[in-house]
Amino acid sequence: MLINSFEIIESIRLSFKICINNLFPTLIPFMLLSNILINYDFIYDISYILSPLMKKFKVNKNCAFAFVMSILSGTPSNSVYLLDLYKNNLININDLKKCLNFCHFNNPIFILGTVGYTFLHDKRLGLIILISHYISSFMIGFLGKSDSKNTYAEINSKNKKNFVSVLKESINSTIDTLLLILGIITTFLIITCLVNKILNINANFKFIYGIIEITQGLKYLSLSNLNITVKAAIASFLISFGGFCIHMQVFSIIDNKKVRYLPYLISRIFGGLLSSIITIILINLFY
Repeated sequence: MLINSFEIIESIRLSFKICINNLFPTLIPFMLLSNILINYDFIYDISYILSPLMKKFKVNKNCAFAFVMSILSGTPSNSVYLLDLYKNNLININDLKKCLNFCHFNNPIFILGTVGYTFLHDKRLGLIILISHYISSFMIGFLGKSDSKNTYAEINSKNKKNFVSVLKESINSTIDTLLLILGIITTFLIITCLVNKILNINANFKFIYGIIEITQGLKYLSLSNLNITVKAAIASFLISFGGFCIHMQVFSIIDNKKVRYLPYLISRIFGGLLSSIITIILINLFY
């Protein structure tokens, strides 16, 4: 770190840039909103509407809230929504475990804009990757097993807090989560920087760093000389896998010893492979 101090400082600056310009503007409103909506029983409506779909996923219908919010805002906020539901006794630990595996959606604006337009220079590829990402997640939800003994329990009514208290709790929780995310992203970017210095991998294969931190991997992938179909397939894998940086964010937020990492890791590898295969099929059909 002392020898490569300039690169380390640049990595830290990059982590702040990613968080301030990309993550925080999309996460903050949804995190605040989710806590408020949970406290004011919005889940009644959305769980009723999406109950048939949640039944197909073999989870509590109240998971519909986390499912929809995750699609809109992306990972790692999915873990925030699931944890909120669990703490409010709206889902059990088995529902949380399963939903964590298939409610792993990357922010659609990031996929369409940053990945499709900025990195791959083609918005159509961004759309194909987004569709592949959704289909692979849905397939994991349909195929996965559930140990839930209380799959379709009704929402227990609870005393509502006043709006000021709810807003204060939401702000405190959001700030804590955002600082945690910033710290983890900074740590993993430093690790990526040091690994890059030590290994000095060929420029065409530096996308492998996306296994550690997805944004860096996608940036290196865009600079490689690989075929565009191969680039799109690799981008699909990295997005659905998420990178160990996102994995760490998710499990730091959940912070529950009953939730094992290995099933989550397997679901992410499986999801990444599925997404890549679907991307190749869609490119051959429509691109």
